[in-house]
Amino acid sequence: MPYLLLAIAAMSLIMLALKFFNVKKIYIPQAIMTNYACALLISLASGGGRLFVTPAGALFGNGWWYLALVAGALYFGSMDLMAASTRRVGVSITTMASRTSVILPIVWAALFLGERITGWEVLGVALVMLAFVLIIYRPGDRGNEAAASRKERLASVLLPIAVFLSVGFIAVCMKTSQHLIKTGGCYATDYPLFETMLFTAAFVGAVAYYAVTKGTEAFRLRWKSILGGLCLGTFNYFVTIGLMHGLKYFSSSTFYGLYNISVVVCTALVGVVGFGEKLDNRQRAGILFAVAAIFVLGFLGGGSL
Repeated sequence: MPYLLLAIAAMSLIMLALKFFNVKKIYIPQAIMTNYACALLISLASGGGRLFVTPAGALFGNGWWYLALVAGALYFGSMDLMAASTRRVGVSITTMASRTSVILPIVWAALFLGERITGWEVLGVALVMLAFVLIIYRPGDRGNEAAASRKERLASVLLPIAVFLSVGFIAVCMKTSQHLIKTGGCYATDYPLFETMLFTAAFVGAVAYYAVTKGTEAFRLRWKSILGGLCLGTFNYFVTIGLMHGLKYFSSSTFYGLYNISVVVCTALVGVVGFGEKLDNRQRAGILFAVAAIFVLGFLGGGSL
């Protein structure tokens, strides 16, 4: 339970930090690079430094090393896609696309990792999906598609799909790696190596991408962006810890259902209390379904709260 709460709190802080970045006009490319540099340094300090003294045969013979690299590349790629999707179709549709990707790791775990999904968990996941739609989806967010060009309409469809797939595949990689470490490895030694490889791939990918697309502009020091990136990197590190360790104690459907819907509810409540945002009747109904989903997944499903 503590790891689940850690993941929920850290991810909620990431979402609020990104909103704060837009308000304060923080330069996103530099914040993203600093974010992964910070997460990498924390992982090295917490035990990941043994990556550099581990024999190559042991490192690349563990079954999960490539998943760490793929997840790291997707970490950076998904954040860039979410930024592009938010600019194109708005934060509501983008958020819904990223959070409903919960279905991918749940189905993957059931089909390929031998996890059993109970009827209560199926009901809980259905309530999660309904709550997401009610809380996040707004018909007006799509804008006037009839007046948009064919290229813009295509981008409006493909970008949210890309967000859905990238965030979902990250969760699939994390779940598969956790399964391999749990069944054939050791958390005390393997997990620090996993997270270090993941954040190394994310950092190298971010630096390479922005060096090519932004040039020297991406590396001109902006202290607000660096400070924001340090905060974001700290949150990112704790999200990863919460995900990897929390999955030891919950089934995939229960963990991801509770995690995703709780993040949405927390950020919605903070938006109302902290930013004066208003909830319409549709969103209030969504929060009620979210509470029902948390109860079903946490107390009737496969979890143990």
